[in-house]
Amino acid sequence: MATIRAEHVARLLCTEDGDPVLIVHRGRADVVEAADLDDPRYEGALRLADRSDLAPERSGGDPTGEELEALARRLDTAVRNLGG
Repeated sequence: MATIRAEHVARLLCTEDGDPVLIVHRGRADVVEAADLDDPRYEGALRLADRSDLAPERSGGDPTGEELEALARRLDTAVRNLGG
């Protein structure tokens, strides 16, 4: 089963407030505020990407379902290659 799914990428790209980042923590993906990564509860979290990291991967406008799936697959593959 994939760790990173399209809904994670959608939350990252579509969250309008704050500074969201995509992380993997304790084997689960989540989108959290960048400032929250200083909290001890996120100790050991792997920061994968923020919106600006994915900008070069996108064609612009609202992401399509296919685009979200493709980005999720690429991120999930990167995590798997790290052993996570």
